[in-house]
Amino acid sequence: MGTSDQIPLHARPDGQGRLRLQLDSLRPETRRALPVVIPVTVAGAVALVAAVVSLVTGDLGWDEVAGMAVLLAAATLAEAFPVPIEGVAVGSTSLATIFIVSAAVIYGAPAAAVVGFLTMTLVEVGRRRPPSRVMFNCAVYALAGTAAGAAAGVVGSDSLGGLVVGAILAGISFYVVDIGLLALVVSRTRDASPLVSMRKYVVLTAVPFALMASLTVILVVLWDRSPYVAVVLVGPLLVTALYQRWIHRSLERLRQFDRLKDEFIAVVSHELRTPLTSVYGAAMTLGRHELDEERRNALLRIVSTESERLARLLDDILTVSRLDSGRSEVAIAPVEPLELVSDVVDSAREHLPSERSIELSTAPAPPPVAADPDKLRQVLVNLIDNALKYGSEGNVEVRVEPHDDVLRFSVTDAGPGIPYNEQMQIFEKFHRLDPNMTRGKGGTGLGLYICRELVDRMDGRIWVDSEPGVGSTFSFELPVADGT
Repeated sequence: MGTSDQIPLHARPDGQGRLRLQLDSLRPETRRALPVVIPVTVAGAVALVAAVVSLVTGDLGWDEVAGMAVLLAAATLAEAFPVPIEGVAVGSTSLATIFIVSAAVIYGAPAAAVVGFLTMTLVEVGRRRPPSRVMFNCAVYALAGTAAGAAAGVVGSDSLGGLVVGAILAGISFYVVDIGLLALVVSRTRDASPLVSMRKYVVLTAVPFALMASLTVILVVLWDRSPYVAVVLVGPLLVTALYQRWIHRSLERLRQFDRLKDEFIAVVSHELRTPLTSVYGAAMTLGRHELDEERRNALLRIVSTESERLARLLDDILTVSRLDSGRSEVAIAPVEPLELVSDVVDSAREHLPSERSIELSTAPAPPPVAADPDKLRQVLVNLIDNALKYGSEGNVEVRVEPHDDVLRFSVTDAGPGIPYNEQMQIFEKFHRLDPNMTRGKGGTGLGLYICRELVDRMDGRIWVDSEPGVGSTFSFELPVADGT
């Protein structure tokens, strides 16, 4: 029936609910489907040959050829660019059924079989699908088109009522053959009941079928009056398709924002709970117990450290809010990098345990860099904090060196490294390598996102080089200030 992908041999919904075809002759479920796949492919080939013979030997005029060509072009475009219908569980829906069924009602079963076959062939070959998939899906469309033409021929098209009833019956026939074969193949691959599979797909596709049946009736009636008048339907169809795509994209963005909101609340709640618990526990102990000087100082250090952690968390949240709303202003000015980086490194060293160290390596006289000093400091603090946090063993190295007309800042740790498949995602908002904190490392997943956004706003670029088990180097480059 016109879902974005046709009858599968190994069907499973993807991230948008679409049914995907995967033919692998070595899979047991594929072998179970062969008793259906082979007869359908053979029957589709027979139907196609019969249709071609009928069209070639029949009295086919140029008007009919031109009309079939127009419907073929429309069906191919509709199949190639399916429309996401909001609220329909099968995902994007191809409107090609409208034009194939219209060909069945207007020109008969042979025309519909050829139009359906060529539509699927052009789209599947263009998408470079496996030959087995192309043959099977093309056979399905050829058989469905033949069934639609046969149903329309029973009623005839001598009157307006006959056209309407014929279009409806043709649409139902196409739908039943298409969905029926889908259910049959899926039931074979999953060793399930065909009736259960059929009921499932009828429920999933009832809404788009009703939509396409109504549009088919309109197209057929207009075409009967004048093929040129029928072109008027192209405008509403195009507007409807574009509007549905716009609605779908807008709702997907809203859903993404909603997911981010939920994730934000969950992450921030967890990150707030730990330092608040520590501060509360330390404060209660200080207030209720007589403590020696050493114990009191230890508790005060906990209060100070966790308070700083809370302050950084709130600063990150406010920074993200300003960045997302466009309220974060960047004041670019010449900045002496050596002094700024030295201040950041010295500040980080004050809280280091004795077994850890931060090494600073710079060029003898690095040129001034065009940057916002506060934003540059924030980026360096975030990167160094991450290196100390996740590179729990070994030292951290900070380097500053000129490269052509830019100045490169690098922070290297000897931590566990970052998997290759995650290195492109770690700069996304809320992305964490250890979301379940199995390694005992918390975090909001906002630090690297903030770094990327701030570096972008200073006309720079940021990236990571990492090897799992060895360590990571986060680098960013900013342009050298003019006149240097």
